[in-house]
Amino acid sequence: MALIIDRFEGQFAVVEVDGKGTIDIPRKELPVQTREGDVIRLINGRYEIDLAETKRLRAEANKRTDDFWS
Repeated sequence: MALIIDRFEGQFAVVEVDGKGTIDIPRKELPVQTREGDVIRLINGRYEIDLAETKRLRAEANKRTDDFWS
């Protein structure tokens, strides 16, 4: 299941779940360095940032932006 940090609202992260909706996760349950756009996964009861998937999605978004302005 892909979880993507959409935004932070106070003590919660609004997280997109597989493109089907959002849930709120308490910020204190996430790694401190979590940023908007990060892909997170629940592994052994803890949220971890999926660095490879986050990098891939950011590169894809940057390419779309570059293509739009070209």
